Amino acid sequence: MSAVDPTRFKARPDELVIAIDVGGTRVKYGLVALDGSVKETGAIDTLGPQGAGQMMQRLHDAIRPLLAQQPVGIAISTLGIIDPDNGEIHGAAEAIRDYQGQIIKLCFEPFGLPVTVENDVNCVALAEGWLGAGKDMNSFIALTLGTGIGGGIVIDKHLYRGYRQAAGEWGYMIIEGQIWEDVASLRGLATLASQQMPGETWTARRVFEASDNGNATAAQVIHRWYQYLATGLGNLIYAFNPEGVILGGGISGRGERFETELRSYLQTILRPDFFRMTPCVLASAGNHAGLLGATYNWAQVHRPA
Repeated sequence: MSAVDPTRFKARPDELVIAIDVGGTRVKYGLVALDGSVKETGAIDTLGPQGAGQMMQRLHDAIRPLLAQQPVGIAISTLGIIDPDNGEIHGAAEAIRDYQGQIIKLCFEPFGLPVTVENDVNCVALAEGWLGAGKDMNSFIALTLGTGIGGGIVIDKHLYRGYRQAAGEWGYMIIEGQIWEDVASLRGLATLASQQMPGETWTARRVFEASDNGNATAAQVIHRWYQYLATGLGNLIYAFNPEGVILGGGISGRGERFETELRSYLQTILRPDFFRMTPCVLASAGNHAGLLGATYNWAQVHRPA
């Protein structure tokens, strides 16, 4: 990974922040330097049904030893719709009981460090723009394909959050009468397979493997899934005219084959000029993208250029 671009924020590259990435099942944490290097990492189970209070207590216990490294701040990436000013969780956080309504910055006041809070998919987008597939792009959109379809919008190297911080929730778009993430996410692919091939438990990986091994029905399911996915992406490309589209999440494991297959479908949907000007590439910031994006967000707020 490249070193920090000093034109984006002013910081000593060796300054450290405690970075935290709160997910529905796991909470990752670590020390990240402002040159983008990850120095130390750990994780705890979210245990969402036990509630936000217990999760926060266990997280505090986990990160307290990191204070010995003299970090300059705490950078948080979290699921949910976030008010970045005070860190309040407005919604989309059902995986953790009582998480909605929490004001996350207040939860970390005892540490006496400046705190930033941002949505997890937005943080992934920031990480891609800093050190990943979007590092040479000023404006792009990033999507994660998993259980749903999340997204982040980066314009001139900064997030566009929308009027109520909910921009990028394009998984709720309606495509051919269907909620897009219900048919174009990896969960959606498994659902389509279960409808066409009942009697078995399907995952996205199993559907791809079946198709690769010559299962004609699985190949038809994947064809339909790509049509849904490409139609939604085509609409986003027309709406935003981005320098590029970056796709991450569970689909990354299919690698270049996925990129090639997706572009063949996009080529049938997009006008030729839009197809040529809009590369669609896989995310490359890695497994620590949430931590890196949270760190970059912290630096933009507390070390602005």
